[in-house]
Amino acid sequence: LGECEAAAAVLESEGDLAGLAEAWGAIGSLRVSLGDSSSATEAFERAITCAEESGNHYTKLIVASSLVWAFQELPVPADVAIGRAEQYLEAASGDPWAQAAILQPLALLYGYAGRFTDARAAITRAQSTQTSCGAAIDSAVSAAQAGLIEMIAGDLAAAQAELKKGCDALRATGGRGYLCSLLPRLAEVEYALGRAGEAYRLTEESEALAGADDLDAQVRWRAARAKVLAQRGQFTAARQFAGQAEALVAPTTWADVQAEILVAKAEVAKLAGAPAEAAASLREALRIYQDRRAVALADQTRAALASLPTEPA
Repeated sequence: LGECEAAAAVLESEGDLAGLAEAWGAIGSLRVSLGDSSSATEAFERAITCAEESGNHYTKLIVASSLVWAFQELPVPADVAIGRAEQYLEAASGDPWAQAAILQPLALLYGYAGRFTDARAAITRAQSTQTSCGAAIDSAVSAAQAGLIEMIAGDLAAAQAELKKGCDALRATGGRGYLCSLLPRLAEVEYALGRAGEAYRLTEESEALAGADDLDAQVRWRAARAKVLAQRGQFTAARQFAGQAEALVAPTTWADVQAEILVAKAEVAKLAGAPAEAAASLREALRIYQDRRAVALADQTRAALASLPTEPA
């Protein structure tokens, strides 16, 4: 990141806007990986401005898709993110590959907003283009995105099928960076379907694949494992893993992941017989979802709150 920022300073001093667009795009991608989606979106927006001013059309399209991916972490409300993404999608008209790169993350944003018809249509369109181009890793990620959409929609069987398809394809293609973050999502579905043993195995696979500095994967496998351990009655270990996940994500601006960890903590607390503690975590998650106008996720969280048992006085 430091090297990219130094390069950006040189390019700016020389007035090289085309190169500066590429530098700010790289800076944005690195900031996302480091958990700072808010600063990343600013970097991507600077990159797009530089690309427009210099006529660097290719970089503009690449950075626009990266910006929409960053929007999945909800640095801005879901409806605002969707509006911006649709503008970039329109600007990429006539370029099916560029549109597919935007549709892939936009589909999940539609899911956050409860627009499931639009979400399914977007991911199907993206995957069709990727498959026809022979882009195996991108197509696999789209299958996994389809699974995440079905998770939000509440169709666990469809979610399991799509996520498994995506993970199997990533194993075959060697898409390790994506795979280690998607395995815990599949583990969440397996857990919800009552397959705790398979869920635990998937967290072990993710743990083995994830780099020590792969923040997203390190957070997600811990959260998924915490729920499995709590179901087994291993509450001390469950709370430890949930606490580690929360500590890792706390310094980030990943609103979506922060809320997910709170929901995982609530599940651990509920199974441990502490409904008041579970309710507190769910209320905080609900506040995040409401603030980011992630309608479908807020509805799920309200349902979880309503299902909590009443704690004896």
